[in-house]
Amino acid sequence: PRLARRRGAQARTSSAPRNLALASRGGAEMARRKQGRRIKRKTQKETDTSDQASELPPRAFVFSKGKVSAPLKALVNDLKGVMSPNTARALKAQRRNKIKDFVDVAGSLHVSFFLIVSSTEQSSYLRLVRSPRGPTLTFRIRSYALAADLAATLRRPYSAGNAVWQSNPLLVLSDFDQSQQEQSLAATMLRNLFPPINVQTLQISACRRIVMLHQRPAEEGGGVELRQYVIKAAPTNVSRGIKKLTRGNRVPSLGRYGSMADYLA
Repeated sequence: PRLARRRGAQARTSSAPRNLALASRGGAEMARRKQGRRIKRKTQKETDTSDQASELPPRAFVFSKGKVSAPLKALVNDLKGVMSPNTARALKAQRRNKIKDFVDVAGSLHVSFFLIVSSTEQSSYLRLVRSPRGPTLTFRIRSYALAADLAATLRRPYSAGNAVWQSNPLLVLSDFDQSQQEQSLAATMLRNLFPPINVQTLQISACRRIVMLHQRPAEEGGGVELRQYVIKAAPTNVSRGIKKLTRGNRVPSLGRYGSMADYLA
């Protein structure tokens, strides 16, 4: 009898944890049911389509794609100067980067144009891409001159300061035929590449550069010619002595002159 009682007690004590486990599982299922349906929230960043975003100046990425030579890399740096200040001067594309990578970050940075320099065995090319849905213009680079090449031909090359690249250039489009579809599209794309000029609020001191895009006639081989000029203010119809006074901060030597009038004459 004692053995039977002990066995019965053991059976009673062993059945209790099972009941607790079942009760705890049932409570967990009831707690899960009480939570209701899961609400899916947006995790993607919304693109800013407000009027404030449309008033921003057009921005562009300038980079090379594929294997290019050292002169073409220098051309990319010169194109970044042309597109300044609305471009990333320190942008460097790596081999593993795809066009999709630039498109993904272009929306958040308000970048609307890509200037891509590439090279093949036949020739070099410049692609002007409107992000994200196009169109795309492809130009074959026939010839080019770098800023370093022009500076080497001058006796006293002009060194542009940082202030020159902090202002938007003045755009000049020349001899684009609007009746031809390809030239009309090219003129529209190139015009939208630079910010428009507001004559009412334009300051003369901000006009430091000119970018000229000239459509060459068919007799000269056709194509678009790109040139950049720096605007430099200089006094006119004055003597050499006055130019020296207004140009530098040093006081000129007047030892060989009898009076100030002789120096200014």
